[in-house]
Amino acid sequence: MTREAHVNGLIRLFGESVRGFFRDQQRSSMTSPMFNLPGRMVLGSHCYHEHLPGLLPEILRRTTPQAIGRRMRRLCARPSLLHLNSLVLGYLIGREQSRLAGTPCGEEFEQVAAVMEFWEAVARSCRTDCLCLPEESGGTIPVLPDAALGDLAQRLRSDLPEDLRRRIRRMLATLELYTFILHGEARVGVFHHGPYALPGGDCIVVKELVGMRETYYPWAGLERPPTYDRLACVMRLRGVQARLVLFGTLTTTPPDYASLISAEEVFVVDDDGARPLPHAEIDGLTEIAAGAQMELYRRVIDWNDKYRIEYGAELYGCLLKSFADDLGFGEEFGGTIRERFAGTVRARLDDLYEGRERPWVLEHIATTDGPIFAPVAGGWGQA
Repeated sequence: MTREAHVNGLIRLFGESVRGFFRDQQRSSMTSPMFNLPGRMVLGSHCYHEHLPGLLPEILRRTTPQAIGRRMRRLCARPSLLHLNSLVLGYLIGREQSRLAGTPCGEEFEQVAAVMEFWEAVARSCRTDCLCLPEESGGTIPVLPDAALGDLAQRLRSDLPEDLRRRIRRMLATLELYTFILHGEARVGVFHHGPYALPGGDCIVVKELVGMRETYYPWAGLERPPTYDRLACVMRLRGVQARLVLFGTLTTTPPDYASLISAEEVFVVDDDGARPLPHAEIDGLTEIAAGAQMELYRRVIDWNDKYRIEYGAELYGCLLKSFADDLGFGEEFGGTIRERFAGTVRARLDDLYEGRERPWVLEHIATTDGPIFAPVAGGWGQA
């Protein structure tokens, strides 16, 4: 197989996963009273399409895609496969939006190949089955090595009182909603992986909440942020069929699985490893998350309509920055991302805001029966 054929095979493989995710989740018709979700997605994707091929080499001067993937094989990794898939999705959506607009983009094969080969190498190095996507494995995202999984399984609690379990559910739900608002109604702060099969038919699913103390966004910098940046809820499920899709979204049969958790524990994860969250902190952490959520709501409500599109550049910039953060780049790289994305914002924002450019790519994904992303050898004429 030629390199061109391989890259085009990756584009098609990823596109099929995106088509299923968007249609099952009805992502092409997503709306929000507070955020212009289609506009922010297209703007952020233009930022990736125009700048990701130039920024990735700066990250790869310090490491390799394979090393990045291996570092993801741990609890609460940031970046994770969610961040990786978000990078490639944004790049391909920006590329397809330009094609649909009939905009000559001066695309070079090496640019597209570099992004797709980066994605493949990181994904195969992260997943313990060396695959790329959940659809290839029947709906699984296995990232934890056997030794780490075995250690976690032994630390789960099957004797938690029902009242405590309810308080844990409430805390997790409140924190998840907080991360949803913090990231501008993007679910990049929540990632599931597994299911990891256990003898006897049980399985383990891990739900991670990450980036809860992120300060890159201009609207962050809370008066009282959550106490911890990363938490992992590890659950042993009995009599549950669990399935994961592209961005670590969990679906189960039966849908309400809370009563079928046979053992669980919530872990605080930091550079020193994972330790159980003290149960005495649950209610306080819930209160802090609720207060932080309301503080974010008050800030976002004052945004003007144009910024409800423009913030997409900050959101997508933060996703990319997580790869550099994990390598100890410091704040300078975040500034570089913001500076380069600013040119795209200046060139694209007004057209999106005033309706001269519409999110054609979303309708394309929702209605196209064939490949949703053009092959690298395809033409760039008028759509």
